[in-house]
Amino acid sequence: MQQHEVVEIRATGCTPESVAAHMQEVLDKHDAGGWALQSVQPIIYNSSTTGYLLLIFQREVGKQ
Repeated sequence: MQQHEVVEIRATGCTPESVAAHMQEVLDKHDAGGWALQSVQPIIYNSSTTGYLLLIFQREVGKQ
């Protein structure tokens, strides 16, 4: 059985470098906890730009 976790990353008003740094922190933290990145979903905000990225992680139940 799989367990999932969704993490939001704010992208609007941020430099690409700061978004990448935040994503790297989240990826490293989840990797250490046994999570694997399943997908990244951009969320369009105000019909014009990507406002957020949703990082969707999964791991097998019981792994921590």
